[in-house]
Amino acid sequence: MQHRRLSVRRRLLTMLLALFAVGLGALYLLVRGYAQQTADTTYDQLLRASVLSMADSLQLVQGEWQMDMPYAALALLEQAPRDRVFYRVAAGDGGLISGYGDLPAPAGLDAASTAGAPQLYAAVYQGEPVRIAWMARKVAGPRNAEMAVIQVAQTREARNTLAQGILWQGTLALMGFTAAALALAYWGLQRSLSPIQRIERELAARSASDLHPIHAPVPEELDKLVHALDGFMARLSDNLDTLRLFIAEAAHQLRTPLAALHAQMEVALDEEDAAEQRRSLLAVLRNAEKLSRLVNQLLSDASVIHRSNVKQFQPVNLAELLSQAAYDTIPQADPQPDVRLHLPGAAAGEAPHIQGDSLMLREAFKNLIDNALRHGASADGHIDIRLDRLDGSWRITVSDQGPGIAPALANTAFERFARGPNPRTPGAGLGLSIIKRVVDIHHGKLSLSNRVGGGLDAVITLPAGPYDA
Repeated sequence: MQHRRLSVRRRLLTMLLALFAVGLGALYLLVRGYAQQTADTTYDQLLRASVLSMADSLQLVQGEWQMDMPYAALALLEQAPRDRVFYRVAAGDGGLISGYGDLPAPAGLDAASTAGAPQLYAAVYQGEPVRIAWMARKVAGPRNAEMAVIQVAQTREARNTLAQGILWQGTLALMGFTAAALALAYWGLQRSLSPIQRIERELAARSASDLHPIHAPVPEELDKLVHALDGFMARLSDNLDTLRLFIAEAAHQLRTPLAALHAQMEVALDEEDAAEQRRSLLAVLRNAEKLSRLVNQLLSDASVIHRSNVKQFQPVNLAELLSQAAYDTIPQADPQPDVRLHLPGAAAGEAPHIQGDSLMLREAFKNLIDNALRHGASADGHIDIRLDRLDGSWRITVSDQGPGIAPALANTAFERFARGPNPRTPGAGLGLSIIKRVVDIHHGKLSLSNRVGGGLDAVITLPAGPYDA
């Protein structure tokens, strides 16, 4: 199943667009409210001025209300040609003094029995929404002060038009600002992602064998990613170097025995004497056995190298691995040696478990036992294999009764394909290097020491407790 590719640019742009959409909607609501408030404030001031002007022209003469209509006050409201203006002047008892008698009265008129600043409210008159300003005016009469209510109403077309104009201008400004902000955000996003593009160009320009660290400058947020990539390429380079070295060494080591085997086969085919042909075929068999051992050790070395890079460690039982290694190795020896295997019993109190790779450890033990069988076994001697506990570690000791190791070879014994000047048996010189690699991977120690009276002690020490592999 093909998964959809993740785009950082698309995800960031989507988030920015969502944020801008939410912000633009909120700003639009704020601008609309501001536009309506501004239009209402402007025309409400005109309504208040008209009410105050009419209130000032109202008089009580001999008990009769008289008002010299200030048409200039109403003319201010008529600057909006599409709007209609209404007014009503009524006595405190509800009697109409002047104007439209059916103009809606303000709520709470009874409570407003004292003069004050003009008040405003909204209503519907003659099927149209209107804004009405009103105030109560007290005028001194012959006996008592009497009150009159003045109302001035105006339809909302002009103020709605003004509010829409302000809203439209504000919306255009918001759209321009949003477009500029999005363009700036896109440019900033492109600039922010440019280090990734530089890394991409650098890697694309490299050859398949170029695994050196990335030189392109990167921001702090990508530093860990680039560091991890550099580490991966370094490990890959080490693996490739190891593989190239292994292939070169394997080709070099296999070329000679294959050539010898080919020559001996030709000699055997040319022999007419049956006895001589048999001796040639025996030589071919010996070389085939040598070649088989070399191939097996090369494969074992390659397997150990691969698994040492993987490091998939699990709890393993050293006693079981030693038993398996002895079972796989001893029957192949000719003549059959006297091998004595000493493993801790149940009375030891602790099972010989460590964290490790069972395949690598078994290969190391097999090579250790095989070296003792090939180089240290004597006709009347024996080989001891011992596993015991020592100061928080497990110690594996393989003791033989052979000639031991020359001091001059002590420093080179663990190198690959290293052999002494006069080896007793044929071999590839890989056994000790395989053992050393496995022991180092498991944070252990390997030592070789000559025994008093003859022989060699090969000792592997492995930590018993868990550790960070």
